Amino acid sequence: MKQNNGSNIPVIIIDDESGILFLHELMVEESNLSDQVYSFRKPLEGLEFIKEAVQISKRVLVLLDINMPEMTGWELLEKLNELNITDQVNVIMVTSSIQKADRLKSQNYPTVKMYLEKPIDLETCHLIKQSLL
Repeated sequence: MKQNNGSNIPVIIIDDESGILFLHELMVEESNLSDQVYSFRKPLEGLEFIKEAVQISKRVLVLLDINMPEMTGWELLEKLNELNITDQVNVIMVTSSIQKADRLKSQNYPTVKMYLEKPIDLETCHLIKQSLL
């Protein structure tokens, strides 16, 4: 994790593709979106980290993939709803899915603030920063 002059809100990236994790970490850091970037290939580990992070930071931003083994992004969103921490967690779905049904489904979750196709780039990170932080 590199330190920069970005936001103090932790950004948690959950994606099962290591190349995407690397690229998204780089974009978040280069754009100064956050000075706290955490990546997880396993959704359950990411979920556990989110639970701890909201106790410390009170607010977190999650870049979440949909299609992952072990637990889908949808299942992770359901778990967040059960924990009653949805007001502390802003989720951006970052997915390779171009299905309209997925985009529509994401609107059923109050924690989901954006739905983006991966990979994200610097311009997207600046948009996220302007819109959510």
